[in-house]
Amino acid sequence: MQDWLRFLPVIELLLIGFVVYSIVRAAIRYRKSAQGHDSLESIRAVLESKLGKGLLLEIVMAEINVLYFSVVVWFRKPEERQGVFSYHKTSQIKTFIIVFSILILAEGLFVHFLLAQWNKAAAWIFTILNLYALLYMTGLYNSVRFKPHRLKEGSLKIRLGFQYDAATELSNIMTVKKATDRGLGIPKDTCYALLKIDSPQVELTLKEPVLMKASYGRSKYVTTIIFRADEPGRMMEEIKSKMDR
Repeated sequence: MQDWLRFLPVIELLLIGFVVYSIVRAAIRYRKSAQGHDSLESIRAVLESKLGKGLLLEIVMAEINVLYFSVVVWFRKPEERQGVFSYHKTSQIKTFIIVFSILILAEGLFVHFLLAQWNKAAAWIFTILNLYALLYMTGLYNSVRFKPHRLKEGSLKIRLGFQYDAATELSNIMTVKKATDRGLGIPKDTCYALLKIDSPQVELTLKEPVLMKASYGRSKYVTTIIFRADEPGRMMEEIKSKMDR
């Protein structure tokens, strides 16, 4: 039995590799026949036809987001054009990712050594989980860089990488103001699209609730959106100017 368990990590990696290869190959075929779709939209379209639009699809897409943003986007540059607002340059997220990645790596090496004295298969399974955690951290940072806030065509989309996503029509915004730090007391009807170690900069109050989407199929309706931007003053002015039109 233990001899078979030794090959379990290899089997898991082969299965994951096969699933990812199949999805990417299907997405490439779809993209060729659907101009204007980016890679993740193409993959979602392929998977919707196989998995439907339920929780399973969102879980699979969350894992694909991790792989995509931790591996693929290194060969691209973040968008820099009108209506696109970055929020990672003045955030503590880079420090957060570096510190936690070091802790994950150190813990992984130490625990792997201890578990290996008892069960090598368990040690390698734990190591694979730790490597996934490192991929997740890398993917989170890159997704924050490559998924900026968007303001265009009468709508606004606020994001925190692949973690949170809330979109609203500008006509649905009641007020735009400088945010105040609320500490740990964040109401349930609030989208808090920033790390807790960062200070909030902009707060939107909405007339009607909008759906905030989160990774792994989580979602809720919110009436307040709080977020950061690298140029909060300019972003607030642009939102207000477009609201007045």
